[in-house]
Amino acid sequence: MNNAEFDYLIDALKSLPGVGKKQAERIAHFLIKKDDQYIKEFVGRITQAKQKIKICKICNNYCFGEVCDICSNQDRDTTKLCIVSSQEDLQKVENTNSYSGRYYILNGELDVKNKTILNQQVVQKLMDLLKKSKIKEVIIATNWTVNGEATAAFVKKIINTISDVEVFRIALGLPINSALDYADNLTLKYAIKNKTKY
Repeated sequence: MNNAEFDYLIDALKSLPGVGKKQAERIAHFLIKKDDQYIKEFVGRITQAKQKIKICKICNNYCFGEVCDICSNQDRDTTKLCIVSSQEDLQKVENTNSYSGRYYILNGELDVKNKTILNQQVVQKLMDLLKKSKIKEVIIATNWTVNGEATAAFVKKIINTISDVEVFRIALGLPINSALDYADNLTLKYAIKNKTKY
């Protein structure tokens, strides 16, 4: 096997979230041992997903049309908005079955250490949504980390400049320096139910 090509594959796999060098090496060995049909189908699924899955024009969630299932659901409470950092966090909140409002995904958080700001188009889209909709309550559900807290403060400041809606921050149930991705459903459920004024 050409070591350069194998290393090139490992580098690509290391770019995936949560995949370190050792894991990348194991996955690379696994893929190399698979037959051509498996690889063809595997790559095909990635390509198909990339081509068919779109971004909701309202909340930035994944969808197959212009608007996601949540935003188009007439039974959702349009007066409530939960702001999360990612699509994964949205799904985490949904899995608790304790929130019936709508969402807005920031597609990231402020990076305090590297001084990276949020995407300005995403910020503007949030401002437009707050101005045009009849939202009365906003729950900021960014992570309980330095970056998450900085993002929450930034979002709250934006909201206060354009709207007089009540702003809450998820609280009880999530310890400091914790991420939503690692919270179990019961912990996150109580965090949402026991939100505090922010």
